[in-house]
Amino acid sequence: MQILFIRHAKAVDRETFLGDDLQRPLSEDGIKKAREFFNKISKIFEIDVIITSKALRAVQTAKILLNFYPNAKYVETPLLNPGASILDIEKIIDDFKSYDHIALVGHEPDFSLAISHLIGCGSGTGIRLKKAGVAELHYDDEEFEMRSLLYPRLLKEL
Repeated sequence: MQILFIRHAKAVDRETFLGDDLQRPLSEDGIKKAREFFNKISKIFEIDVIITSKALRAVQTAKILLNFYPNAKYVETPLLNPGASILDIEKIIDDFKSYDHIALVGHEPDFSLAISHLIGCGSGTGIRLKKAGVAELHYDDEEFEMRSLLYPRLLKEL
């Protein structure tokens, strides 16, 4: 099974947004960069199902991703909301283990902590997903292996 951990794209500034943080949207720049980056990664990765946090910025990111994977199943879950635990993320992976290629769209530091735990490195690995970044893990029913870590600026010139 391939699991893509995708951090939401750049959102409007937390300090200037007056509403509930779960309703904080993507910035125009975040939308533009996500579209450009997801167009590129759609040529690299397959996705059968996109599972996202219910936070607006993650939902918007997931829907941009869905434009490049129109046949993917789309699911929103509060289990990926900011503050998601490693157990929450493991439950989602287990619930969707019938799919070969899943994408989780969520938040930092939740994803970095989960990735570090899953690959057996503890929390001090220094893994950090940049906005709209993608970490690719493979799971073979015994162990998780990290295969790639990509982010928009890395592929900017392609």
